[in-house]
Amino acid sequence: MHPIEFKKKWGLSYQQLASVLGYESDYTVRCWCRDGKKHRNPQNVVLVACSLLDEKWSSQGKKIVASDL
Repeated sequence: MHPIEFKKKWGLSYQQLASVLGYESDYTVRCWCRDGKKHRNPQNVVLVACSLLDEKWSSQGKKIVASDL
């Protein structure tokens, strides 16, 4: 699952998505949405992580610890 689809499905902010995926900053996450020179494609491991988190959150509920943000 693409991280941006995951973000939209679960109503996450860019900072929350970055935190959930283990990024310190939301810069890389925002670059996945951009067009042009600053566009980046997410790594395969990120796609897998989003798919696994989606499955887990669908069965167990969404859990984000506010202190991690």
